[in-house]
Amino acid sequence: MRIGCFIIHGFGGNIEEVAPLIGYLNEKGLKTLCPVLKGHTGKRKDFAASTYEDWIRSAETGLQEFLKDCDRVILIGFSMGGLIAVNLAKKYEVFAIITLNTPIYHWDLNKIVSNLRSDLKNKDLTNLKRYLKAAQNSPFPALINFKMLLRNTKPLLKEIKCPILIIQALEDDTTRIKSAEFILKNVASGKKKIIYYPNSGHLICRSLASKEVFMDVSEFIKTEADTIIM
Repeated sequence: MRIGCFIIHGFGGNIEEVAPLIGYLNEKGLKTLCPVLKGHTGKRKDFAASTYEDWIRSAETGLQEFLKDCDRVILIGFSMGGLIAVNLAKKYEVFAIITLNTPIYHWDLNKIVSNLRSDLKNKDLTNLKRYLKAAQNSPFPALINFKMLLRNTKPLLKEIKCPILIIQALEDDTTRIKSAEFILKNVASGKKKIIYYPNSGHLICRSLASKEVFMDVSEFIKTEADTIIM
């Protein structure tokens, strides 16, 4: 049985966000694909000109081809990619979903303020520079489209019946932790589970917790695959 992992990157991001996970899954013998979402070229004007429907369609085009090469497909969505995964799972028969820091509630202001205070205390402006860069790279039309995607995706959760693994970093300042609980409570899946990880911020695939995350993702895939074989 050929199992494939269709991976979807986040808002304003690219494949580099999830590259370590892709490498890990490839080493496990799993086929992977992570398409670049429409408008995510690294150019602000391209991002501003794209819509949330463009993002979904570009992922869908990749998934249609990927389904031809795999017996079972698992959708793995990082951040906003998890919202797109829900949209695809409603339309296509997929094996399972894994969400990584997928937002229902976004921007944890308490964590942001704490990080900025830490910058001042340590005389290190790493977090401030990161926030300024995120603001610069997120044109207003793209933010509006993200809000529209989120609003339209939330009602779809109740239609998701495939197994789902919900992964959430405890130190995430972009996706508020209660997002994971919302997803768990609202999906109709008979098999659903949350795993929380310390020592990790939003970019969980490049965090100190990444090794543990990848092992849990691999174990989830193996367990679900074994249920089919049995």
